[in-house]
Amino acid sequence: MTAYLSSSAQHVFDQSDICAMQSALENALGALAFAYRASDEPDRITREALARAILKHASHGERNPDRLSARALHELPPRPAYWVA
Repeated sequence: MTAYLSSSAQHVFDQSDICAMQSALENALGALAFAYRASDEPDRITREALARAILKHASHGERNPDRLSARALHELPPRPAYWVA
């Protein structure tokens, strides 16, 4: 998660906030694992979209990792039908 934080944003969030956001990102990526084939992983764009959504909600005061991941997943666009194996 720290890779997605700008240096100025790192001063806004304390260590417990960053841990909550990291947990939220891991939860969201774990939830996406069910949507991907075993050999695939969420791509960089998907990871960045999740991280940005988590940062957005955290900057508005949300600190619960479950709610952060749920909100980030809700903001992802649906996968096109041709991606489904």
